[in-house]
Amino acid sequence: MSHYLTFDIGTTALKSALISSEGRLLALHTSEYTLRAPHPDRAEMSPETYWRAAIEGARAVYVTAGAAPRALAAIGFSSQGQSFIPIDRAGRPLHDAIVWVDSRAQAIAEEWEAAWLSREEYRRISGYAWIPASLMLFKVAWLARHAPEAHRAWKFLCLPDYLIYRLTGETATDRVIAQFSGLFDLGTRGWEPRLLAAAGITEEQLPRIQEPGSVAGALLPGPAAELGVPPGVPVCVGANDQIVGAIGAGNVRPGIASETTGTALALVATTETRREGRGLCVGHHAVPGLSFAMAFANTSGIVLKWLRDLAAPSESYEAFLAGAAVVPPGCDGLTLLPHFAGRATPAFNPNARGAFAGLTLAHTRAHLARAILEACACVLQECIAEVGNQGTAVTRVRSLGGAARSDLWLQIKADLLGIPVERPVCSDAASLGAAILAAAGIGAFRSIHEAAEAWYRTATTFEPDGSRHAAYQEVYQRYSALYQKLYG
Repeated sequence: MSHYLTFDIGTTALKSALISSEGRLLALHTSEYTLRAPHPDRAEMSPETYWRAAIEGARAVYVTAGAAPRALAAIGFSSQGQSFIPIDRAGRPLHDAIVWVDSRAQAIAEEWEAAWLSREEYRRISGYAWIPASLMLFKVAWLARHAPEAHRAWKFLCLPDYLIYRLTGETATDRVIAQFSGLFDLGTRGWEPRLLAAAGITEEQLPRIQEPGSVAGALLPGPAAELGVPPGVPVCVGANDQIVGAIGAGNVRPGIASETTGTALALVATTETRREGRGLCVGHHAVPGLSFAMAFANTSGIVLKWLRDLAAPSESYEAFLAGAAVVPPGCDGLTLLPHFAGRATPAFNPNARGAFAGLTLAHTRAHLARAILEACACVLQECIAEVGNQGTAVTRVRSLGGAARSDLWLQIKADLLGIPVERPVCSDAASLGAAILAAAGIGAFRSIHEAAEAWYRTATTFEPDGSRHAAYQEVYQRYSALYQKLYG
């Protein structure tokens, strides 16, 4: 039986996985790494770290699965967006990877916005409702001012593009990763000339843009030996991790949304057309002919970690939340704003902060914990409502990430939203999504849509309870009123 090797390049870890030709997760390995911060506003990583993590992970998953490397059908990718590496003509890095959380270009982004790049114009070009300094666009401009040798690079490659180059010798990217660089024009589906000029580079310094999942090249003998697999295997471009995760969650039809509650919260909704909205990032879906709308919260699951670490650092999350399960909906009047690091969707407010309201001496640790779960569900409702304002009604949510392991949290989400919330069978949607893209790319399926529909499976569906849904409308109203009272 054939299988797919996938790499999901995260901010603090690279996940390697083997996925069977039936869409089953055979093995998963996580290689952790630590970002370098040579200056308070910097976040960097040695390019070799990503390469070694991929080699380590590939070898580990084959040992775990006991799979035959000769049965490898293709290699696929999922990755954080915006992070990049400049290389010379020999493929040597001219600078460490500049990771998306790096904020060195904040002043340049603010300067451009004040001088010539309006939010309205940039939204039309890029799909971003704001002008984030995290984009590759602004950091390339920073290199022009502060590291001209790196700025004269032969190619600027995002992280999956760099690994694809090491594997195949080809410089290729996909149109979703290209969009998240900030240099891509959604209208023309190509690099935007004025933004390139502002960053001081040419189109020739960027990789060619391909369809997500398409074959970038064949695996070279040297890298194949390091991975422990045969040469000549197709290596496919992927997409941004949130979009790849959506594909792994079967989120390939309008009306379905996938949400990841991790440190932050991200919601991806599949839409028929691309319509800009406040607080949303919109763009072309990896599935041809469809679009996506993405909404965010800066803090969600990390707020629960904050409370657990303060109150009971030695307890598992399961034990910590046991008491929250018996607290009634609404937490006996306790309300939380979970904006511990500013607010994103539906309206950006970097000055928003977290706040508990309605505390009494009768409230317990369990009330505080449940208030966090309910507040994050309220944020999810805000995100879904904003997508709805753009013309797409979300009728089903598929939950990903660590929070999806909590039955209590998923039931709270279903009850508050009033729609079914599903937990997928595959615990790692991004790895499955990367394999789906690769399988479609090599022709194992007629389309990405067909592959996703064939491989996605639901483990558990949490149906909303009508009486609790009614009670949660008051909770949502309290939440909204508290934000308005504090921030207008």
